[in-house]
Amino acid sequence: MQIKALCDYYSDSVKPMKLVVQADRGGFDWSQTLYIPVAGPFEPLDPYELPELTSASVLISDLVRREREPGEIGINMPAIAERHGLDPEQLWIEMDDVEEVMKLMW
Repeated sequence: MQIKALCDYYSDSVKPMKLVVQADRGGFDWSQTLYIPVAGPFEPLDPYELPELTSASVLISDLVRREREPGEIGINMPAIAERHGLDPEQLWIEMDDVEEVMKLMW
């Protein structure tokens, strides 16, 4: 699994706007929550070099707090599979949604 970030380069600092989670060759495990680190730093993703992979958007309601590991957040994979099927090879997550869910932890 790879996690990359689409960043905003137009402000004074580089800020991740979206996280892109790309599956390994075996694909995602759609039967359970997938936990990912959100502390960064993330490899920047050039929008002009996006791989042509099937994608699914992760909604804020798909994000799960992980209180034991404050630097990680969970993605409810069964909910995404129900909406999109088992085809997506990458997931798009709004960084604002991640930050909102992380705030709920404190």
